[in-house]
Amino acid sequence: MVKMTEVKRLKLVGPGLVILLIIFSCSGQNGRRKPPGEPVVNIPQSASKEALISFDTLSHNFGTIIEGEMVVCYFDYENTGGTDLVINSVEATCGCTTPEWNREPLGPGGKESLQVVFDTSGRSGAQRKVITVRSNADNSTVRLTITANVNKVNS
Repeated sequence: MVKMTEVKRLKLVGPGLVILLIIFSCSGQNGRRKPPGEPVVNIPQSASKEALISFDTLSHNFGTIIEGEMVVCYFDYENTGGTDLVINSVEATCGCTTPEWNREPLGPGGKESLQVVFDTSGRSGAQRKVITVRSNADNSTVRLTITANVNKVNS
């Protein structure tokens, strides 16, 4: 059973504790204190010390195409990180798909395109090919996809 003196003590101490908690928790520093005289530097949330590869799109649909055609698409990308981006390899799941890319380092903010050539010879029906991009980026492996519906040539 709670004694009356304990209840009175809680009524007196409770509001004081709440005020102290508010004062110390709302300093706006999130646990970090800036030394006096140090300038405030705002670092964008997207800034990264590592390279970061950002593609405009991760897939391309050629639609309906005729067997035997060689079609080309481009995947535009940007280095949105803080150091040079180097693409180490680009591999396709099938020999009918040939990727081409710039092998030179791409500086922060730089933009490039990865070219993909799809040879439809000997193919028919729904096609889905995956292109795997490996780099030194923080997101070191990215998978791109091309799709198409290939119609056979009537003989």
